[in-house]
This record gives sequence, structure tokens and C-alpha cells, in this order.
Amino acid sequence: MTIEYFLTSDFMKAMWNHFRGYTTISIANARILYVVAPTLSLTLLLTGIYSGYTWLKTPGSVFLFATLVSIPIHVGFDKWKFSNWFKGNISPDPEKERYRFIANEEGLIVAKLDSIETRVAWTEITKFRQDEVRTLIYLSPDNCFYLPTKAMTNEQRAELNDLVARHVARKKTC
Repeated sequence: MTIEYFLTSDFMKAMWNHFRGYTTISIANARILYVVAPTLSLTLLLTGIYSGYTWLKTPGSVFLFATLVSIPIHVGFDKWKFSNWFKGNISPDPEKERYRFIANEEGLIVAKLDSIETRVAWTEITKFRQDEVRTLIYLSPDNCFYLPTKAMTNEQRAELNDLVARHVARKKTC
């Protein structure tokens, strides 16, 4: 099975949304901390103000300031990190960069046409996810290949699902 495709703006947005969901483990925790840390800091500050204890008021105000400043920095850092990865690996001009995906009994080949080629054995694949927009083939929890599902015909999709079912231990569908 061979698929040739280019990246559309919708697919690039889907890649960004997926990237935001799985980058460093701290992302999931950071979203929780966006609420918890300022709340605890504000509680310390208010307790210090109303009780008159400066040893609570000072750290509370410092922590509150630090958490409120660090949230936009954290979000900005993630966007910067993805932007650098994207610029280094993907050309947004669909006429210049076409990609090829080949799946057979031996494994997968993902390639930029006339450029880089990556060969992956089925044993290296840890997880497979597919929805209407994107197909993700994971090599590790934070390393995956993105394929636009819309670039596949129904027959190609069925063939890929069959190959994955036969060769990959676990298959997840979102």
C-alpha cells in the first residue's frame, strides 16, 4: 500500500492540537497547576493579610506573582518549541513538499519525496490511533508519525488497519 500526500492547513492545525495534548508530561500537570498554584498562593496572601502575619503575606504575594507570570511563559514556550520543530521538519508549502507512506508486511516507510526516508519495522510500533483527520503511528509515547487520514481511500484505510491488527500488539482508535 502506497499513499502520497501533502500537508494541508487543516491537517497542520490537527498536528498542533495533538502536539499540545502530549508534549512533556508537565503539560497535563501544568493545566491543573494553572488553577491550583494561583489559588494556593492567593490563599496564603489573603491569610497573611487578614491575620497580619507577614511570613504568610510575603511568600503568598511572591508565589502568586510567579505563578501568574509563568503560565503565559509556559504556553509561549510550548508554541516556540513546536514552531522550531515544525520549521526544521516540515515545509508548509504543499507544492514543494510531498510525502510518501508505504506499508507492507515488512514494516513502514515514511519519506519526503526525493529526500529523507525512514524505515520502521512493525516491532518498533507501540500504538496506533486513527480518526477522521489524522492517523498516528507511535514509536514511543512522545514520538509518532502523522498521516492525514483524508489522503487515504477507504480500501487503503482498511488495508492499513488490517496490517496494524496483524503486526502491532495493541491498537487504539480515538
